[in-house]
Amino acid sequence: MDSTTKTIDSIFKAQSLAVVGASADPLKFGYMTMSSLLQGGYRGRLYPVNPKAEAIMGLKAYPSVSEVPDEIDCVVIIVPAKFVAGILRESARKGAKGAIIQSAGFREAGRADLEQEIVRVARQLGLRLMGPNIQGINYLPNQMCAMFFPVIDLKGPLAVVTQSGTVTTALGEWAAAEGLGISAAVNLGNQADICEADYIEYFAQDADTGAIAMYLESIKNGPRFLESLRRAAFVKPVAVLKAGRTSTGARSAASHTGAMAGSHPVFEAACRQFGAAVAEDLPTLYDKAKALATLTPTGNRVVVISTSGGAATLAADEGETLGLKFPGLPADLKAALANLNLPPLAHLNNPIDLVSLDAEHFRQAARLVDRYAIADVILISFGDPVAGGDVVVKDLAAAIRGRLAVSYMGGGSEETRSRFSIQRAGIPVFPSPERAVRGIAVAVWRAEYCRRKEAVR
Repeated sequence: MDSTTKTIDSIFKAQSLAVVGASADPLKFGYMTMSSLLQGGYRGRLYPVNPKAEAIMGLKAYPSVSEVPDEIDCVVIIVPAKFVAGILRESARKGAKGAIIQSAGFREAGRADLEQEIVRVARQLGLRLMGPNIQGINYLPNQMCAMFFPVIDLKGPLAVVTQSGTVTTALGEWAAAEGLGISAAVNLGNQADICEADYIEYFAQDADTGAIAMYLESIKNGPRFLESLRRAAFVKPVAVLKAGRTSTGARSAASHTGAMAGSHPVFEAACRQFGAAVAEDLPTLYDKAKALATLTPTGNRVVVISTSGGAATLAADEGETLGLKFPGLPADLKAALANLNLPPLAHLNNPIDLVSLDAEHFRQAARLVDRYAIADVILISFGDPVAGGDVVVKDLAAAIRGRLAVSYMGGGSEETRSRFSIQRAGIPVFPSPERAVRGIAVAVWRAEYCRRKEAVR
């Protein structure tokens, strides 16, 4: 573990935090961050710092960092940009090794001088900086939600690293609502010090993380970013969405974080070359990261078992376009399926349309398919509500040799309940057949990438 990775680890696992700019006013970010830390269940020592308050949210407040009675591991800063350098100096004297700078008003606002000053001060004092101009960070293994919002407390395999608070919120809330959960959520902001490559290096080694989802507007150091992807490729999958692929988007990125955008096609090609999955939009980023965190196929053969002929057809069309193979069923397997007392309109080929809402039919059909070893991935496609479908899917995941993925749509409250239950068990669930096969395809691509690269190492 290099020095930067160690410092990130010490920040994420800080046992004492000073929150400078903490507030009792619910309309202020200092209140929101304090509230998030408390709601998130942070168990370390928490020191609100505000010269105008005696107590904030039941905790004694201190006029300055210098007057906090104990040493601190990390400082969270939410004050005007011009005061940040001085707070860093105080924090270093109190033992802090890192600072989470939520404050804006630096390079993105035309004040590159203020940003250069805090970097210079941090280097002089041995401090490392997250931000500035960020919503904050949330590291669930330490229950440390040091951000304005949201408070995501459902722990899971996805690490979210973005240059947008809104994107961080969306990805985290999608993961929590679906039962996937996150290991961490990190805003990059201006990346004055710790940058996207550093977080790739960290989460590649983090035992609580299964995959990394990244939304980027700029790359601080292109060669180092690609090298971090290359090193992570064999141990931790990465999915990337890069903004600024048009001239208008590039201008928007520059106004947001002071970023300069490079050639988008070159960026995407380089990411793929070094093992990262590239996404075209935000839902695709989420789907790809979810699949990479939960699915490890050994090949590209897919068998679809569906309640709906239409849903099955959509899966086959999209999957074949993406290079997935849909093998035909051996005659013996068809005969065995025909003995399951299925409805008379059942279509016994691949995709298999059971025309049934009986969860036991899915259990029996999937067990037969697995017995004949013709599928690397079985896609269970619930195009209708299937009572008990979640129980059957979880049982199958433990019983069959192949991998499982699920598409669930059109099922109302039964779908909502089952999707959470299935996803919480570590089985990827997607809201449409097309999104499911795209997830399967990216997991197949990464597995093949690793096999190919391993062969020439």
